[in-house]
Amino acid sequence: MKETIYSIPINESFEVLDGQCPVCRLHRKLFDDTLDYTLGPAMMEPDVRKRTNKLGFCAEHLDALIKRQKRLPLALVLETHIQELIQNEGLLFAEDCYVCNRVNGFFDAYTGNILHLWRTEEDFRRKWEAQPMICRPHTAALAARAPKELGKKETPVFTASLKKKAAAYMRGLHESLSVFIRSFDHRFAGEDLGEHKQAVQAAAAFLSGPKGEKL
Repeated sequence: MKETIYSIPINESFEVLDGQCPVCRLHRKLFDDTLDYTLGPAMMEPDVRKRTNKLGFCAEHLDALIKRQKRLPLALVLETHIQELIQNEGLLFAEDCYVCNRVNGFFDAYTGNILHLWRTEEDFRRKWEAQPMICRPHTAALAARAPKELGKKETPVFTASLKKKAAAYMRGLHESLSVFIRSFDHRFAGEDLGEHKQAVQAAAAFLSGPKGEKL
């Protein structure tokens, strides 16, 4: 398949073998790019400014924008957003979020294209099989999307692959957590934990998915 704006970042993410969820990596890059876009090029696009003026930002993503340390661009965006609230009595309505909407829209396309690549590209399927872990939230997202993209024949095959990958990874997590817990027993004091030092962080990454970024 000819690489597209969606397939290129997907392939790049799945080519990295660092033990992390490749879908989280993809989601994180999309999130960071959206924050940069919101405080950069979007400032000069009237259609985008109309959306940021109308939607505003959820508390989590407003905090993420503040941490970008670009106070003037953010001040300009917030000024016109608050002006919109004043003119349209926006305080009477629940806040929406431009960042949520943009990330979710792009990520929905990414999810569909991951499944499309899995179905049509042998090279991508090899990359898929080489990945040790897909986090629990993204496992659920892909499983839910599979029937729409793959159909009745291929969905069970893909779902079985998801389950096998998750089961193998969880067995490793369970063992790693057990070793970490055992290290607090005085009988095992001084034992080299190696990678098991990160057992709690690894378990959290698998169970909760992207840190500080909504799915």
